[in-house]
Amino acid sequence: MLVIYSQVQGDNMKNTSLFMMFTLLGVPGFVAAANSDLANAEYNFAVNELSRSSLNQAAIIGQQGVNNDAQVRQGGAKLLSIVTQDGGGNRARVDQSGTYNYAYIAQSGVANDASITQDGYGNSAKIIQQGSGNRANITQYGTQKTAVVVQKQSQMAIRVIQR
Repeated sequence: MLVIYSQVQGDNMKNTSLFMMFTLLGVPGFVAAANSDLANAEYNFAVNELSRSSLNQAAIIGQQGVNNDAQVRQGGAKLLSIVTQDGGGNRARVDQSGTYNYAYIAQSGVANDASITQDGYGNSAKIIQQGSGNRANITQYGTQKTAVVVQKQSQMAIRVIQR
């Protein structure tokens, strides 16, 4: 299981070394970024291209602002997850298993919460939130499901379940 907690104010060389080590090892698992934004951009990138040709997992997390939290867990093959957050107190969770699944979360504002859970084959989910206090959840099971949630106001909530 791969766990990356990036400290923006930390030693950049150490972060670069950890990034290269985990990329070369290609360990499948988990990526997280939290609580250290300090108004600077933060990017975490984990690729499992080299471990086995059957895995090919990638997770990208980009954060700007304060107290943003993002977690990605991947346990399957050919998975892609992208999380981008700008603002404060935003939370994003992605849990992927299965094969050929794609998850994308983009949040800007304050105290937004988004989660995507995928299991199956060929699923695609996108959540885009702007404003404050929005909640969105997409759960996909099965084959070739597509869901897109766009919330551009505040205090909105939606749950999508596809089976």
